[in-house]
Amino acid sequence: MKANINRSIIYYIFIVMLISCDKSDDIPLDTTPPAEVTNLTASAGDSKVVLEWTEPSDQDFAQVQITFTPENNLVQPIPLSPGFPTKEFSGLENGVEYTFTIQTVDSTANKSTGVSVKATPVEPVVEEPTEMVDERDGKRYKIVKIGEQVWMAENLAYLPTGASLSANNVGSNKSNFTKHYYVYGLDNGGSMADVNANPAVKENFDKYGVMYNWFAAIDIPSTVTDTTTLKTYLESSATLQGIAPKGWHVPTDEDFKVLEATLGMSEETQDKTSYRNDNSEGMKLKSETGWKEDSGTDEFGFALLPSGRWKKDKFQFLTEYGYLWTSSLSHFKSKTDANGDEYFETRAWLRYVKYNNNGVGRANWEHFNGYAIRCVKDSE
Repeated sequence: MKANINRSIIYYIFIVMLISCDKSDDIPLDTTPPAEVTNLTASAGDSKVVLEWTEPSDQDFAQVQITFTPENNLVQPIPLSPGFPTKEFSGLENGVEYTFTIQTVDSTANKSTGVSVKATPVEPVVEEPTEMVDERDGKRYKIVKIGEQVWMAENLAYLPTGASLSANNVGSNKSNFTKHYYVYGLDNGGSMADVNANPAVKENFDKYGVMYNWFAAIDIPSTVTDTTTLKTYLESSATLQGIAPKGWHVPTDEDFKVLEATLGMSEETQDKTSYRNDNSEGMKLKSETGWKEDSGTDEFGFALLPSGRWKKDKFQFLTEYGYLWTSSLSHFKSKTDANGDEYFETRAWLRYVKYNNNGVGRANWEHFNGYAIRCVKDSE
């Protein structure tokens, strides 16, 4: 009797197992992958790309797997669990287009076809500043980068604290090492209040700035009283700041040669004097308006204006010539005054452009002339 009961139990268990096996065969295997991610975007930056997406709502969604080409040293595919719908890839090569593909995977390892997006990492574009502020008086100046140099695109209009503007009959015709400042048309000299009180003079100041004799341009200290101390002062620095703002300097003769080379002038031509014209360099520098005639093309944004000059006892050549000082000494010239006394006149390099000439002039003229200044930024 007991043996029959045991056989019945074994038979029952066998039947249950058989039924269970039959039922499991009736359940279809899951071969359907999850839905794809949506809203896939790629944001490129400097040597990097950031991916963002929206995950599918499938209950069995288990992860995403990311691959990209061209490949680097990262092991692919790159798995990410749900809840992290973004990924940054750094260390990529700028300028190379990458293709990123995201596939979704479920809990039974079904994988979607995937969706792709392209992106090209790029080095950020640094916007060049278009103006600078002279901290000494708060005046703003337009600036322009030409080649590897940064220049003021306006004439300097700085008058040192305590300095006065000279009248047109006052100057330093002999090498008496004094500084003079002029504003075109201010015949009697004076202060900035006098400039502001005369509309025509104020217009000249706003447009053309201040004209400086060479000693004012290089900002000689009171200790410079003869040619020996002047040479010592000039040799004190490879780049003489002069009257320029901090971080800038009055350009040297060599600074202008670099500019001229950028404009297309040959090295051989740069060393010559008078008007030099390989590729209409003067036209490229001149502003498009304001000249007596034959205005320039201003191809580089230098906007050189015909600001004229002061010489000996008068202002002259407004709208006809633009003159610019350098800080570079040319030579000393022996002269004799009306009393028969010998003195040494200082000659310095400058540049000039004329309304009806396409070239750029280079000359070494008297220190006492009043010319404009365009400062150039110090090298970093």
